Amino acid sequence: MKRPVLLAVLAALLPASTYGQSETPILTGRAAIERISGNTIVLAPAMPMPTLAVRAFIYFSPDGRAIMQMSTGERASDERIAETRTGSWSIDDQDRLCVVEEGKALREEDCIGVRIAGDTVHSEPESVFRDTIATLLEGNPRGL
Repeated sequence: MKRPVLLAVLAALLPASTYGQSETPILTGRAAIERISGNTIVLAPAMPMPTLAVRAFIYFSPDGRAIMQMSTGERASDERIAETRTGSWSIDDQDRLCVVEEGKALREEDCIGVRIAGDTVHSEPESVFRDTIATLLEGNPRGL
């Protein structure tokens, strides 16, 4: 009999955001892309390779430039820059993130829907980031 009273008291003491609701807002469409602007997305394999760490860093400059840097190494702390590419990003009329490599024309497949929960970025359709974990980092920590 005391247990329901204790649970009721705990429920009354907890803020509404921690009781029955998610604390992390989910951003989609234009709001998600605006959150990405000026920040970096890190892509890493969902299943790490046993002998090689591979990551891609994509900085989305507020002026529309996109800079991607691939790194490899035996460990994340032992990384080497494998490749750097530049391009541009924009938001299309369907509120999708479009990224095109420098010197190339924008194609339909260059645009994806984006959803952000906390610091995790999801693509829509999810198959775009398949087998990859995409994490949002504040700013441009790699100076891209």
